[in-house]
Amino acid sequence: MQPVTVRLRAVLALIGLWALAAPATSRTALADVKAIETAASKEGELTWYVASIDARNAEKAAKQFTDKYGIKVNVVRAASQIMFQRLEQDLSQSVANADVFSSVDIGNFITLKTNGALTAYTPENAKDLLPIFQNLDPDGLFHATVASVIAIDYNSDKVKDPPKSWTDLTDPKWAGKLALGHPAYSGFAGNWAAQMQKLYGRSYFERLEKLQPLVSRSLLDATNLLSSGERLVTASPISPILEFKDKGNPLAIQYPDDGAILVSTPSGILKNAPHPNAARLFMEFLLGPEFNVILAEAHYETMRADVKPLPGAKSVAEIKVIRPTIEDSTKGIPAAAEVWRDVFGQ
Repeated sequence: MQPVTVRLRAVLALIGLWALAAPATSRTALADVKAIETAASKEGELTWYVASIDARNAEKAAKQFTDKYGIKVNVVRAASQIMFQRLEQDLSQSVANADVFSSVDIGNFITLKTNGALTAYTPENAKDLLPIFQNLDPDGLFHATVASVIAIDYNSDKVKDPPKSWTDLTDPKWAGKLALGHPAYSGFAGNWAAQMQKLYGRSYFERLEKLQPLVSRSLLDATNLLSSGERLVTASPISPILEFKDKGNPLAIQYPDDGAILVSTPSGILKNAPHPNAARLFMEFLLGPEFNVILAEAHYETMRADVKPLPGAKSVAEIKVIRPTIEDSTKGIPAAAEVWRDVFGQ
């Protein structure tokens, strides 16, 4: 993977962090930055339950944070539901293991918020995010820290006139050429299906079904099918597509005219975090430029204006995007999956 060409114009500024004795909703002045860093250094470590980014890049982020602050990050990485089940088990047994939790499934955070398991914290770096990534939770209990865009992806060797919109996918010329993910098994496929139903209704799925798409549980399967030429078009996050393209596969992206789907995945601090100051400092890092460079290098979306995506991708500020609401994710995905099962019989 080519190195990112970003040259950061400023180092990470940890401004306005909370005073150690301040209430959870207050902020501190610049003079308190060293105090919280000192307190975090005394804690010496934190544990990160992470499912929103792959293990290699999670470890890379942990190492960069440790190199900067001398604070060890214990990375515990698993798929979203496995990671959430582990966290729920900890909480049910009053065990304080995790400091920061990051998941693809925003529904996990709604559950944690309802159960009072998160602590409010608004990082100073939140104000430097692109506006579309700000205020994911109005109460500051969780924040967008990783994001992916779902677009139309295709085999560039065999497709010279790709679909320009989501409705173009239903054109009969794509019969037997589509690869799709199942919304009941893939979070990204679920977000895509929920928006298709919201925009175009049940008839959209009925038109797709007539084209006999190959439906897999994992969107990685769709990426492999496009690479081999067995199928030619899919709806997928752009990160695996561009990663495969970097390896020489004939893949390309079409940002749909009716809007690419932006999936923001959150992180939050556990209320019973054993290392609360280190957790706050780590949340600042996750919203800062260094971590966003890591995201850019891995073809995730960059969330800050001062970090540009690699060639082949566009900033969300340059394209039309659809940002699912929390209700779209928590209620829309199960509803779309039910319609999908009814229409496709699977």
